[in-house]
Amino acid sequence: MKVRWAKDEELTGLVGEFSQMIRPGSQRIIENVNTQYRVLRVNKDLYFPVTINDTEWDNSFVCSPYSAYANYSKEEVKWTIQNKILRALLLLLINGMAGWLKRGSLNKNVHVNNFLLSTNPYPAWGGEEIAEITSFIKSEYPDHAIVFRSLNEYEHRHLLKTFEANSYQNIGSRQVYIFDLTREAWLKHRNNKHDNKLIKKKGLKLVKHAAMESLLPEALQLYRQLYLEKYSELNPQFTLKYFQEAHKSGMINFQGYVDQNGTLKAFAGQFTVDNTMTSPLVGYDLTAPQKDGLYIHAAQLAVLSMFERGLLLNLSSGAADFKRMRGGQASIEYSAIYLDHLKYKRRLRWKVLKYISNKVGVPIMKKYKL
Repeated sequence: MKVRWAKDEELTGLVGEFSQMIRPGSQRIIENVNTQYRVLRVNKDLYFPVTINDTEWDNSFVCSPYSAYANYSKEEVKWTIQNKILRALLLLLINGMAGWLKRGSLNKNVHVNNFLLSTNPYPAWGGEEIAEITSFIKSEYPDHAIVFRSLNEYEHRHLLKTFEANSYQNIGSRQVYIFDLTREAWLKHRNNKHDNKLIKKKGLKLVKHAAMESLLPEALQLYRQLYLEKYSELNPQFTLKYFQEAHKSGMINFQGYVDQNGTLKAFAGQFTVDNTMTSPLVGYDLTAPQKDGLYIHAAQLAVLSMFERGLLLNLSSGAADFKRMRGGQASIEYSAIYLDHLKYKRRLRWKVLKYISNKVGVPIMKKYKL
């Protein structure tokens, strides 16, 4: 068994495509991601993209635990918690924690299997090499926490237990929605039948991946309006270079809907690792009437692709009621974090964060079905 850094000439497939995109500089493809990038090779055929950070407090949450647990948490509480008293108490707690977490160097970490997406699918992997991976990264970056994001209970229950057995701390982050059902079972949900009728009635033209090339600037604009302007600038701020290169390599499968004038009204981009598909890129015309159901158009693109390819779909977090009513199964997502080699004051921050996330945050997510 051997763990080492991969050489550029060894990289092929998905990791190779992503490596070619990020090598010239992470901010060329994602404006709010400033990170060092390497690839970890495990044995002969297992490759993990790795990001390394020290501070970078303004980074997107995709490589900044501080942004994820402090800044982004504040914004999510404002969006989702309707109970005013609970919302005020949670914001008070998060604000009080933020400075303390920063003083504990929360962003000094190595993220493994990080494609810099909101959800990073894992290859078919049982975690047998976790101890060797941990030992190698500790020797290379002795002052950094080691982080594996995007581990959910539905898909990775065994893997989470294996991390725990290797002294990792599993810290809850959010609730994601998994679609793992047949087309027949999916159609038993009345909302999906209603959605099909709405899409047919609206009469927009479906555009497949190849024909999306000329529409990528419009797709980027729709993404930015939804994820950055409506929600949070802490979401990845993808550039047109990212869209174009991900489309050209096929790393992201783009699809969309255009109106009779050829204007893009909704789109989705799917990212797949082995048997798991995600849809990290979504956008639709926010100025259109809600009755047009453009979000329904975009969301269903990923579901239909799932059926075509026989995969499991992780549709990430957000729009919880929408996803539940259409067959999505809620699953808590965790980050597995190794801390044993760090100084006490840094371990303490993470362990307090674990207690708050797992004992307060996770029960709230389950109770309010977030």
